[in-house]
Amino acid sequence: LVESKKVSDVPADLHSILHSNRAFAHIKLQKWAEAETDCSEALKVNPKNTKATYRRAMARYELGKHETALEDVEKVLKELPDPNSNKEAVELKEKINAQLKKKAPSPKAETSQPAPGFKRMQIVEASDDEDEAPAKPLANGDSSPPALKPGFKRMQIVEASDDEDDEPAKPTSPAKLEATSPATSPKAAEPFPEIKLEHSKAGVEKAKTEANSLFSQGKVEESVKWFSKGLWLVESKKVSDVPADLHSILHSNRAFAHIKLQKWAEAET
Repeated sequence: LVESKKVSDVPADLHSILHSNRAFAHIKLQKWAEAETDCSEALKVNPKNTKATYRRAMARYELGKHETALEDVEKVLKELPDPNSNKEAVELKEKINAQLKKKAPSPKAETSQPAPGFKRMQIVEASDDEDEAPAKPLANGDSSPPALKPGFKRMQIVEASDDEDDEPAKPTSPAKLEATSPATSPKAAEPFPEIKLEHSKAGVEKAKTEANSLFSQGKVEESVKWFSKGLWLVESKKVSDVPADLHSILHSNRAFAHIKLQKWAEAET
């Protein structure tokens, strides 16, 4: 009613509360992405809606968005400094910080790159206790190195090869490859080849119907495969006459299956 302009005299506070309360319902259903979206809409209308800020922090924590979740919960603690009214926010902040500590990379010494025209040199201190390799004879036949003054040590300078890599490249994990090249990408190989579908609108409809049936039987992972196969037909341009509504439903229903499997990031996408 509000957003379709059927009613125009609704206060901003009420509009914001509707979004915030629906977000709380989404949280109870563990629909974290929907909850985050509703909280953001609530805060657009009324930035002082502290409940919406706290609920968005909860949703973002569950979605693994710990940095932005921490920003939200810190805003809540600033607005509710009384320990009696912010206990849950304090506990949430502790949980977020614990996750951020797990994700924090261990510090590594970085090797600086030499400026163009220069070569990297390594200076190695020669131990006074080590035997040195025989020195090459000098032009006059004297093979003994020059004596060092008291208090000085002999140093060896080693030139680093320009052809060496500082650090071998790490292979990309399969999980990252999958994230960057989803099965429904137009350039991806055909997913789930065991699922045979006509390359037609009827084939896409069949994928949706079969996926819905599997979902209703509790075979959620199998339903994801069928939804994905139908989406691949559309997004790989194998079928071009698919209505936008059907394309959208395939994504929406697969998202619901992901939610049932608690795959929050996939559901949000």
